[in-house]
Amino acid sequence: MTRTADVVIIGGGIQGASIAYHLAQRGLTKVVVLEKDTLASGCSGRTGGMIRQHYSTDLVTEIARQGRDFFATFDQVVGGHSGWVECGLVYMVTAKDVEALRHNVALGRRHGVPTGLIDETEARERVPGLNTEGAVAFAYEENAGYGDGYGSTIAFANRAKDKGATLLQNTPALGLEMDKERVLGVVTPKETIATRTVVNAAGPWADRIGRWVGLDLPLKLELIEEAVIHVQEPDTYPIHTPSVYDFVNGLSFRPEGTGHTVVAEGSTYFKGALDPDAYPTQPSDHTIEDVSLRLARAMPRLASGTPRGGWAGLLEGTPDFHPVMGKAPGVEGMILCYGFSGHGFKEAPVTGRLIAELILDGTPSLDIGPLSFERFANGQLLRSMYKDDPIMA
Repeated sequence: MTRTADVVIIGGGIQGASIAYHLAQRGLTKVVVLEKDTLASGCSGRTGGMIRQHYSTDLVTEIARQGRDFFATFDQVVGGHSGWVECGLVYMVTAKDVEALRHNVALGRRHGVPTGLIDETEARERVPGLNTEGAVAFAYEENAGYGDGYGSTIAFANRAKDKGATLLQNTPALGLEMDKERVLGVVTPKETIATRTVVNAAGPWADRIGRWVGLDLPLKLELIEEAVIHVQEPDTYPIHTPSVYDFVNGLSFRPEGTGHTVVAEGSTYFKGALDPDAYPTQPSDHTIEDVSLRLARAMPRLASGTPRGGWAGLLEGTPDFHPVMGKAPGVEGMILCYGFSGHGFKEAPVTGRLIAELILDGTPSLDIGPLSFERFANGQLLRSMYKDDPIMA
């Protein structure tokens, strides 16, 4: 073994970078991040970027609330460019989701989220041109926003490196050195790094890491395709206009850049066989056309917008669309942090801190027990109030 580390993090996405940053902030700098490609080259660099706090459980609501507050001062605290823009967020639902909307709004308010139910008139005032036909209930989240997954990952990683962490890009983990059920090191193409703590933050590759130690980590991949629509004067979408979750048309969309761009995502995802090493990174023509039509129904004044491509990324989902966080059962020295199911970007500032606390203090500042791997075997899955849209979590 040619190198030693207190912690080796497998995965250079936003989770791995955030964990490294928070460990370094606490003074643990003998940390190595292994990334098989380049930083944020997977899911983290291909997120839609929305930052919301509208969730169905206390734990995830609190993680999201703290995450949003972190993003609000990210550039000042961490440095770099998170791309944070506060614009607010309007939700509009049909009759089947009214209970879910009311539940999540009430839960958010108990956690200090500035959110509340609004009427149709206010929804249209906040998002000029919004077509509310078919919606029966509305909510507004005042301090929601959006950000840049790639920029945030790079910022976390660079600050961790400045404080002494080591970032090894184009360096895949090939296996683990074990003594029975105890981790001793991580094998890479050039060396074996001796360590007694490994964090599996490998995103859509996490199940492969699990198999090295005999763990069957449930993971299903879906493709999220983001369409970019260019809009012309006078029908622009100014950057501080609220984003929209539209359950009528099955669509979410937000402003971008100078207000001449809309980033939109349909609520139906490709669920066929997907290889995390070879998946489409651009949206299909069918998706772009479908999202454009949905956006035209939701915002008729933007119907003349011109599609300008977009991007696609993997959603690494667990059976209940909530992440797995905590110690790996039966494997001394392995920490699990994967399966964020489309929520990893907005939650990363807090989940990275919680994993750092687990490593350094033994107990994180929030009880992450409900997110343990064991919940699947114990039948304690977490559920979204949005029964037909579990990705809302």
